[in-house]
Amino acid sequence: MKFAAGLTVTGILGFLLLEALKIIMVPVTGWVIALLAFLLKAVLIVFVLGVVGVLIAIGIFIYKRLQKDPAEA
Repeated sequence: MKFAAGLTVTGILGFLLLEALKIIMVPVTGWVIALLAFLLKAVLIVFVLGVVGVLIAIGIFIYKRLQKDPAEA
């Protein structure tokens, strides 16, 4: 009987824990998804700013190089 009582208590505690997790996990999952979306947006913004910076640097380099050629000729 002690074995059956232990299984019953374990089953009841497991069921209560499962139900508590069902209630808690909905907002936690939403929070994690929102955090991941924010991080993805931040990474994409940094990437785009980096690409724009590289393009501006290339443009300045080409402009300076074209300005130097007529003076040397």
